Amino acid sequence: MTNIEKAHGESNFPTDEVFTDFAGRKRRFLLMQYPTPLGHAVRASEDVDGEDGYVFDAFSTTDPYQALGDLRRKIRKLISVRHLIEEAGTLSLTHDRLRGRVDSDGVVVDGRFLCFDQLAELIRSYEGFQFDLRFIDPSDEIE
Repeated sequence: MTNIEKAHGESNFPTDEVFTDFAGRKRRFLLMQYPTPLGHAVRASEDVDGEDGYVFDAFSTTDPYQALGDLRRKIRKLISVRHLIEEAGTLSLTHDRLRGRVDSDGVVVDGRFLCFDQLAELIRSYEGFQFDLRFIDPSDEIE
């Protein structure tokens, strides 16, 4: 019996959940929870092949179910906004903000992998603009 099962009786921690994105598309996430030295972490990885797909993390010092609740709120909030649109084979921003996750060979935005060259092409139209680039721990909340 795991520590979570001991703390909460028989474990019924979910292994996957489905959320609806900005376009009404159902996205399935695989959930993984694990204890850490300082508390409990939960990760949701979109069930897709390749480098595409959303990944979200949450952390709680007290309870994995608290982390799960925080994770659910984060997923609902962040997949409800579209950042990219493709018209005539060209990507552009839907508004002047881009959120996503840095990956080893590029970034993932709206669950879609973009290599660094695609990212450079995407922001090229903003030449002369100012920007504020921030990197946020995956378990922290994005404003």
